[in-house]
Amino acid sequence: MSYIANFFVSIDQLGNVIAGGNPDNTVSSRIGYYNQHNSSGEKAPWQWRLFEKIINFSFWPIDGPGHCHEAFHNDAGEEFDENTNNIIFAILASVIIIPSCLFICILLYTLYAFGIVSPKNIDRNKNIKKRLKLAKAKLDGTLHELNEHKVTVDEELKLASETTIKSANEVSDKINGMLNLMKRLSN
Repeated sequence: MSYIANFFVSIDQLGNVIAGGNPDNTVSSRIGYYNQHNSSGEKAPWQWRLFEKIINFSFWPIDGPGHCHEAFHNDAGEEFDENTNNIIFAILASVIIIPSCLFICILLYTLYAFGIVSPKNIDRNKNIKKRLKLAKAKLDGTLHELNEHKVTVDEELKLASETTIKSANEVSDKINGMLNLMKRLSN
């Protein structure tokens, strides 16, 4: 990312912290998580859905549809604050999101009208390769730590290991299935 993009992401992360969130997440990724992937499986509260519509609309000129969902994919390896206080978030986010999005809308839609920006096309293959490379680096770091330090294996660590292996196997199975389908179609 460019210096300017990094600068704006850091401001976004600061806004998420002010609204009681994880400093590694942006407001958009947090909203994408709660609307699309929260572990409770319940429909997100109305304020999360409203903020998603506002943010998605604001960023459409550069990101196309689904900005918050895409932001979640970019932060999917991070931890999301499961026990967020929806009322506090709604109040704080109203102070952050609505004024910010008003400014962003005016700027981006003006740039879009002049043909300076346009919605991007997402290269899923590039994204998946990047995420797999990052996942490997995280696992390599974990292996180094296990090799260098004494670790006590408890039930929580065992469960974390098992769920990680399960996820890795699901990704591998999905990619192998796609490769097998491609082979059958080419024959």
